[in-house]
Parts: sequence; C-alpha cells; structure tokens
Amino acid sequence: MAEYTGMALTKKGRMLQAKAESGVLLKFTKVSIGDGEHTGQNIDDLTSLFSPKKDLGISGIQVEIDQCKIHSSINNEGLTEGFYVSEIGLFAEDPDEGEILYSIAFAKEADFLPANGGTTAVNAEFEIIVIVGHAKEITAIISNTGYVSREEFNKLVIRIDAIGQRAEKNTDDISKLSLKLTNLEQSFSNNFTNNQFTEDFYTLDDVIVSRGVYDSVNKRMVM
Repeated sequence: MAEYTGMALTKKGRMLQAKAESGVLLKFTKVSIGDGEHTGQNIDDLTSLFSPKKDLGISGIQVEIDQCKIHSSINNEGLTEGFYVSEIGLFAEDPDEGEILYSIAFAKEADFLPANGGTTAVNAEFEIIVIVGHAKEITAIISNTGYVSREEFNKLVIRIDAIGQRAEKNTDDISKLSLKLTNLEQSFSNNFTNNQFTEDFYTLDDVIVSRGVYDSVNKRMVM
C-alpha cells in the first residue's frame, strides 16, 4: 500500500475533537477513499474527499493513551472502474452536525486499485492512526463485511488448533477408558450378573479378619 501523509484534521474534525475532550462520545463511522489530488488547497473547510470513489467499513478500533488506531481494509468488491487511491478520509459522527469528515490524508505516490471481476482480487488491510488527546469516550461503527484482520485470523487459528488438540486428547482418553472397561468386563464370565466370590460369611474358616468384626449371629462382617 502507498505511503501517505499524516492524517490532518478538518475544521469540523477539530471542533468534534474539542467536544470529545469535554466528554462527548467520539464515534468514527467509516473510511472513504478517492482519487482526488491535494494541490495546496486549504483542507479546513472540506466536508468530503476531493473525488470520493468508495466507502470502506471499519473492522476494529484500538485506543492507546492519546492515540487511536482505526482498522480497515481496501478492497475492490463492487468496483466497476479502477482508480489510483490518492486520498483517504476518516468520518465521524458529530452530535450537532451529523456525519462529518474528521480527517484526511494524501498519498505521496498513489497505488492503483483495479476494478472487480478481473484477474486481481484486492483486500489490503491498513490502519489509520489519529491523535485523540484526552477524549473520554471513543468508539467506532464496526462493519460486518465478512473479512477479519490478519491478527484476528491468527488468534482464531490458534484457538481452533487448541480446541482440536483437546478434542483429540479427549478422544484418546475415551478410547483408553473404553478398552479398560471392555477388558474388565471380559475378565468376568457372567458380566457381573452373579456374585463371583465363594465366601458366604456363614463361617470364616481359612479367612483372617484384618479389619472389622464378624457378627456370627447375623453371619455378616461389621466394619
């Protein structure tokens, strides 16, 4: 993916940032890409990209002290005409203004995003880092596009492997237990349906009592 300049806040973005530092929820809504060029124009009053081409969902958000990482991915799904991705905008929800262009960045050398349906399928992950100062609450509208980040995928693979290993061990343990029960069952000719022992406690001839007392009246052992 191309190298971009740092994200620059628009005027409305700075106003929302000030509100966020006073306690207003800072909610990011989407990422947008386009092929517009910045040729020295003042971006303060921008409300959209110079030439927006495609909106992207937000797949995750990570807050670290005074900065926020917005996770998204560029893909060419539904794109009928390719273009050079030269600008990226981050949008947020202002409680008074509605959805606004919060910040924008420009490519130092843009990459080409081909149209969908060709020989190249594109799904490139990236993250936008913005300084959020002392904003007390930060959130994002998370898209449900069916994609997961590489980090999420790797974590999922590790979890699946661990579950598979536990299931395999449980299967082995059950097989071993089943074999033990089968062997024990086969060691008795009548499958435990009758008493296998010949001592009936009427007498204790040739039997040494090491524990308990023999009740000769009731013909039983008392422990």
